[in-house]
Amino acid sequence: MNGLKINSVEQLIQGIGALPGEILLVSIGDTVRVRAAIEYRGPALSDIFYVAIGNRIVFFDEIWVGSVPISFPQSTDWQAYELTADVLISEIGLAPWTPGRFDLYVKLVNNPGIGMPELSNVIEVMLRAEFRDFRITGYDLG
Repeated sequence: MNGLKINSVEQLIQGIGALPGEILLVSIGDTVRVRAAIEYRGPALSDIFYVAIGNRIVFFDEIWVGSVPISFPQSTDWQAYELTADVLISEIGLAPWTPGRFDLYVKLVNNPGIGMPELSNVIEVMLRAEFRDFRITGYDLG
Protein backbone atom coordinates (compact mmCIF):
# COMPACT_ATOMS: atom_id res chain seq x y z
CA MET A 1 0.00 0.00 0.00
CA ASN A 2 1.51 3.34 -1.07
CA GLY A 3 0.10 5.28 1.88
CA LEU A 4 2.37 3.79 4.57
CA LYS A 5 5.99 4.65 5.26
CA ILE A 6 8.00 3.23 8.20
CA ASN A 7 10.71 5.52 9.56
CA SER A 8 12.48 3.92 12.51
CA VAL A 9 12.30 1.36 15.32
CA GLU A 10 13.21 1.90 18.99
CA GLN A 11 13.07 -0.60 21.85
CA LEU A 12 12.44 0.38 25.47
CA ILE A 13 12.28 -1.78 28.59
CA GLN A 14 11.17 -0.55 32.00
CA GLY A 15 12.80 2.85 31.54
CA ILE A 16 16.04 1.43 30.14
CA GLY A 17 16.26 2.08 26.43
CA ALA A 18 18.30 1.05 23.46
CA LEU A 19 18.51 2.83 20.15
CA PRO A 20 18.23 0.80 16.93
CA GLY A 21 21.33 -1.37 16.57
CA GLU A 22 22.25 -1.26 20.26
CA ILE A 23 21.90 -4.34 22.47
CA LEU A 24 19.19 -4.43 25.12
CA LEU A 25 19.91 -6.88 27.98
CA VAL A 26 16.75 -8.53 29.35
CA SER A 27 15.83 -11.35 31.72
CA ILE A 28 12.98 -13.83 31.82
CA GLY A 29 9.90 -11.95 33.06
CA ASP A 30 10.92 -8.60 31.57
CA THR A 31 8.70 -6.79 29.10
CA VAL A 32 10.29 -5.25 26.02
CA ARG A 33 8.36 -2.22 24.76
CA VAL A 34 8.91 -1.79 21.04
CA ARG A 35 8.11 1.49 19.33
CA ALA A 36 8.01 2.21 15.62
CA ALA A 37 7.46 5.46 13.76
CA ILE A 38 5.30 5.47 10.64
CA GLU A 39 3.66 8.01 8.35
CA TYR A 40 0.26 7.45 6.75
CA ARG A 41 -2.10 9.12 4.29
CA GLY A 42 -5.19 7.66 2.70
CA PRO A 43 -8.63 6.39 3.71
CA ALA A 44 -9.37 5.39 7.32
CA LEU A 45 -7.58 2.12 8.02
CA SER A 46 -7.50 -0.39 10.88
CA ASP A 47 -4.70 -2.93 11.27
CA ILE A 48 -2.59 -4.76 13.85
CA PHE A 49 0.90 -3.61 14.87
CA TYR A 50 2.86 -6.84 15.35
CA VAL A 51 6.27 -7.31 16.98
CA ALA A 52 8.40 -10.46 17.06
CA ILE A 53 11.68 -11.29 18.79
CA GLY A 54 13.45 -14.43 17.62
CA ASN A 55 16.04 -15.67 15.16
CA ARG A 56 16.48 -14.94 11.47
CA ILE A 57 17.65 -18.11 9.80
CA VAL A 58 16.23 -18.48 6.29
CA PHE A 59 12.91 -17.32 7.71
CA PHE A 60 12.21 -15.48 10.96
CA ASP A 61 11.70 -17.96 13.82
CA GLU A 62 9.43 -16.03 16.20
CA ILE A 63 9.96 -16.87 19.89
CA TRP A 64 8.28 -13.94 21.69
CA VAL A 65 5.54 -11.81 20.12
CA GLY A 66 3.27 -8.90 20.94
CA SER A 67 0.58 -7.06 19.03
CA VAL A 68 -1.91 -4.24 19.40
CA PRO A 69 -4.80 -3.04 17.20
CA ILE A 70 -4.22 0.34 15.54
CA SER A 71 -6.31 2.79 13.52
CA PHE A 72 -5.32 5.50 11.09
CA PRO A 73 -7.94 8.19 10.40
CA GLN A 74 -8.56 9.37 6.84
CA SER A 75 -6.04 11.96 5.68
CA THR A 76 -4.88 13.44 2.38
CA ASP A 77 -1.68 14.72 4.00
CA TRP A 78 1.11 12.62 5.51
CA GLN A 79 0.54 12.17 9.25
CA ALA A 80 3.22 10.82 11.62
CA TYR A 81 2.29 8.12 14.14
CA GLU A 82 4.17 6.25 16.85
CA LEU A 83 3.16 2.62 17.31
CA THR A 84 3.90 0.75 20.55
CA ALA A 85 3.57 -2.91 21.54
CA ASP A 86 4.85 -4.87 24.53
CA VAL A 87 6.55 -8.26 24.32
CA LEU A 88 6.80 -10.40 27.47
CA ILE A 89 10.04 -12.38 27.65
CA SER A 90 8.79 -15.69 29.05
CA GLU A 91 10.50 -19.03 29.47
CA ILE A 92 10.39 -21.09 26.33
CA GLY A 93 10.34 -24.83 25.92
CA LEU A 94 13.23 -25.21 23.51
CA ALA A 95 15.83 -27.59 24.89
CA PRO A 96 18.65 -27.19 25.25
CA TRP A 97 18.14 -23.45 25.21
CA THR A 98 20.88 -21.11 26.20
CA PRO A 99 20.95 -17.36 26.62
CA GLY A 100 21.85 -15.42 23.53
CA ARG A 101 21.18 -12.54 21.20
CA PHE A 102 17.99 -12.31 19.23
CA ASP A 103 16.60 -10.38 16.29
CA LEU A 104 13.58 -8.06 16.27
CA TYR A 105 11.07 -7.18 13.56
CA VAL A 106 7.82 -5.24 13.24
CA LYS A 107 5.00 -5.30 10.72
CA LEU A 108 1.44 -4.27 10.04
CA VAL A 109 -0.42 -7.58 9.73
CA ASN A 110 -2.82 -6.57 6.96
CA ASN A 111 -0.32 -4.52 4.95
CA PRO A 112 2.71 -6.75 4.28
CA GLY A 113 3.63 -4.77 1.16
CA ILE A 114 5.04 -1.89 3.22
CA GLY A 115 7.87 -4.07 4.51
CA MET A 116 8.96 -5.47 7.85
CA PRO A 117 11.78 -3.44 9.44
CA GLU A 118 14.20 -5.77 11.19
CA LEU A 119 17.17 -5.38 13.53
CA SER A 120 19.67 -8.22 14.02
CA ASN A 121 21.23 -9.30 17.32
CA VAL A 122 19.72 -6.48 19.41
CA ILE A 123 17.96 -8.31 22.27
CA GLU A 124 20.19 -10.28 24.65
CA VAL A 125 18.34 -12.66 26.97
CA MET A 126 19.96 -13.70 30.24
CA LEU A 127 18.39 -16.86 31.71
CA ARG A 128 19.94 -16.92 35.15
CA ALA A 129 21.94 -14.79 37.54
CA GLU A 130 25.57 -14.27 36.71
CA PHE A 131 28.52 -13.60 38.99
CA ARG A 132 31.96 -12.21 38.35
CA ASP A 133 35.03 -10.98 40.18
CA PHE A 134 34.46 -13.21 43.25
CA ARG A 135 37.61 -12.83 45.37
CA ILE A 136 38.93 -12.42 48.90
CA THR A 137 39.23 -8.74 49.73
CA GLY A 138 40.86 -8.99 53.14
CA TYR A 139 41.32 -10.89 56.39
CA ASP A 140 42.26 -9.96 59.97
CA LEU A 141 41.87 -10.91 63.61
CA GLY A 142 38.21 -10.81 64.72
